[in-house]
Amino acid sequence: MSRRAFDTELALDLAVNFIPFVIIVFFIGLFAVFNPWGFDPLRSTIQFAILISIAVSLAVVTAIAARVIESDDHTRGETP
Repeated sequence: MSRRAFDTELALDLAVNFIPFVIIVFFIGLFAVFNPWGFDPLRSTIQFAILISIAVSLAVVTAIAARVIESDDHTRGETP
C-alpha cells in the first residue's frame, strides 16, 4: 500500500510552519480591529505590508515544503 497524499507525518512536519502562520494571521486581525497606536496611513500601511508579506511568504514556503517532502524518495514507501 502506498503512502497517502496527506498523512500524519506530513501534518506534523508542516505544523512547525502552521502555528506561526496562525499567530501572524491573529495579529493581522487584531491590528485591523484594534490598533493601539492609532491609524496613520503610512505607518499602518507599512505595518500591514510587513505582516501580510510574512504570512504570504510563510504560506508559500509551507506549500513548497509539502511538495518536497511528498516527492522525496526517502519518505515514500510501504506503510506498516
